Amino acid sequence: MDVKALLCVTVTLLLCGHSSAGPAVFPTQTGTCWAMGDPHFRTFDGYFYNFMGNCSYTMAKNCDIDYHHPPFEVEVTNKVLPDTHLTAVSEVTIHIYSLKIQMIRSELGTVKVNGQVWSLPASFDNGLGTVKLMQSGLSVVMWVDFGMTVQYDWQEYVSVTMPSGFMGKVCGLCGNFNMNKDDDLAMSNGTLVKSVTEMGQSWRVQGVKGEDFCTDECTGECAECSFGKRLAADMFCGMMTPILDLQFRDCHALIDPSIFFDMCKFDHCRGGGLKDYLCRILQVYTDACQRAGMKVHDWRHLARCDDPDCPAHSHFEPCGSACTPTCVGNSTCDLPCVQACICDKGYIRSGNKCVSKTELCLDNTIVE
Repeated sequence: MDVKALLCVTVTLLLCGHSSAGPAVFPTQTGTCWAMGDPHFRTFDGYFYNFMGNCSYTMAKNCDIDYHHPPFEVEVTNKVLPDTHLTAVSEVTIHIYSLKIQMIRSELGTVKVNGQVWSLPASFDNGLGTVKLMQSGLSVVMWVDFGMTVQYDWQEYVSVTMPSGFMGKVCGLCGNFNMNKDDDLAMSNGTLVKSVTEMGQSWRVQGVKGEDFCTDECTGECAECSFGKRLAADMFCGMMTPILDLQFRDCHALIDPSIFFDMCKFDHCRGGGLKDYLCRILQVYTDACQRAGMKVHDWRHLARCDDPDCPAHSHFEPCGSACTPTCVGNSTCDLPCVQACICDKGYIRSGNKCVSKTELCLDNTIVE
């Protein structure tokens, strides 16, 4: 079993109970597409490829709209990281039920909805359907009443999970979810191609402000890595091997660690020795394993990785609640633990801060 199986668990994140309006289609089987790193993509059907364009692209959309399958579109904006040739997902935009939802890199604890900043959690029901968003661990997760979820870690990792009712109906960089990975490199006009760049270019979102000079082609060393850099990448990424073998041993049956090893080597060759790259990739691996209910043993000490920065009056827990209490309400859900910033005793989360329970929350309510 591969990454798809363990990432599909996010579809169970029903945000601690829900109500639905409109035509809801509940999943019996799910498919997950994700992008991370420079970016590396895994389609709904399990095809892996690298696409380094630094524009905005359609990651997934409904290409066969009917009453039971409403329109939606998930877009990703890739930007070049400072002082490197590497690109990464810097923004995720979802168009659903006449809402424009933006998840923006580094803007932890918040999202933009129709241009306005909202603190999490947030819920929207405009008569067309229901959308709920919450912070779960170090990520924002959006749930839609027909069973779609979108997760973004406010850094570089994004996943989209779709219910089985959308099999063969979706399109974009994530493919068509028809259980056949051989036809996933399809352009927006449906033509199958062998070139990832050609396919990706066809899914570029047109008319995006500030993207007049963005490119779809890879820059730097792409197809081949020089012998010297390849050796350096093997040594650098080789540090993951004992960590993956020991600290992630309970997750091996669910996810092939060689996937992350190969991605590490590719990105190292392209971008050089990124100081925190190893920590980031292990953090994503941990999140995926934990959301699948797998135990991950402490790896940060072995990898010499610092704990993530947490807001004032909070602390990092490697296995914290996926649904922490907030000023908006006490979220209780039967979900596995995840890496999380947990408010200290006597404090509660209010937006992207932890405030004293004796003070007013952002919505002027106190949740005991």
